[in-house]
Amino acid sequence: MGRNLTCAAVILAFFVVAPALAQEKKAKPLKVSGDVGLLDTEKNYMIVVTKEGKLVTVDFDQKTKVTKYVPQPAKMSDIGLGEAATITYKAQGGKNIIDGLEVKVKAKKGE
Repeated sequence: MGRNLTCAAVILAFFVVAPALAQEKKAKPLKVSGDVGLLDTEKNYMIVVTKEGKLVTVDFDQKTKVTKYVPQPAKMSDIGLGEAATITYKAQGGKNIIDGLEVKVKAKKGE
């Protein structure tokens, strides 16, 4: 009888814990943009400060994919469709004239 009770307890625990684990695996990734407020490479976490001032703490490990973006002078002909751009412009003579243009281009391997 004690053995049956132990088996029933293990089966019940499985049905209680399994859905919770499944929900963690199904969670969609979230995105946050902002400035790096703190980077602790010993404890493997960083704090991102959003433009709204919200602090978001995220953890990382050795498997975390990191991509570096390198700013460098470029020509208008270097810009491709679909690249992320930040543009500052002035309205002059009925036209919007670009004052500054930043395009994020992925760094080459090894940079």
